[in-house]
Amino acid sequence: MRIPEPFVLPIIVDNSAPITINAQIVEQIKLLIATGELHPGDALPTVTQLAKHLGVNHNTIAAVYNYLIESNYLIAQRGKGTFVADTLAVKNVVNYKQFYNLLGQAFSTATMMKLSPSEFAGAAYAQAIMLNQHTITPLKLVFVECLQHSVEIYEAIQAEIQQDIEFLSLEDLKAEKPSALKELSTADLIVTTTQHLWDVIQIATPSKEVIGINIKPDLQLLTHISSLPRNSLVLLVCEEETESEDMKKMLQQSGISHINFQQLDWDYLKENRQLLKQASLICVSKKLEDNVRQYSHKSDKLIVFSFSFDETNMSVLKARIAAIMSAR
Repeated sequence: MRIPEPFVLPIIVDNSAPITINAQIVEQIKLLIATGELHPGDALPTVTQLAKHLGVNHNTIAAVYNYLIESNYLIAQRGKGTFVADTLAVKNVVNYKQFYNLLGQAFSTATMMKLSPSEFAGAAYAQAIMLNQHTITPLKLVFVECLQHSVEIYEAIQAEIQQDIEFLSLEDLKAEKPSALKELSTADLIVTTTQHLWDVIQIATPSKEVIGINIKPDLQLLTHISSLPRNSLVLLVCEEETESEDMKKMLQQSGISHINFQQLDWDYLKENRQLLKQASLICVSKKLEDNVRQYSHKSDKLIVFSFSFDETNMSVLKARIAAIMSAR
């Protein structure tokens, strides 16, 4: 974990700007993340340090940090401080780098015309409001999944449909968090995995359309495991044991019944490394591949759990997206 030195963020507050001080600080922190000045795991100044540096009220910085924590850009660790989170929200804002580059080019032009930063911001906002009146509102797609499964599936679905899709955690929805329920209620189409389809339908209002995508193990992975002798020990290793259990269900539902699967979480495996020698095969989540390789000396015994989508489900999803967009 890296801690920036000096312990100060290159943020400026403009009291004459047409947006609030809170919004200025929030957007500048997001910009620092997008441009690579801040990375996941980097520490931020304390509330007191940043308030003193910017000459603003302590409560202002506290409100900014709380907002960014709730929005999944930052994470607070008791007794340690506040850090840039390693979340989908952070990954998404990094993808906005090209957008920020375009803003930089526009501001360079505005500077040549002797516009101040405040005038540029005001003009940009006015232009956005005017253009929005003549722009079709983009389709709002929402993907719901458990947190431990989210990233790989989310990114794969987004690549398949080639549309922006917002992520919501099933845990937040079950906990009835207002922000998550609000996002779900404003979605044009809700996507989830078939495993959680019923849960999501129960949470969503009857007027909301929910489509379930069936995820199945990759054919090459199935072939590899199926070729093993009867009662071979195959370790299924994920960050959480519940994720390993889901992995086992998918493999067994695909027709594999002759294998002795053992579900493990990462912490348990670290303390019981002898299992690596006993296993015929170690099947790991993509996230843990590098970690497990450090302990397993036989690379041919290690395989990454890869998956694919049911083609029929995916065709239905693409067709529904096209139909909803054409009807608007």
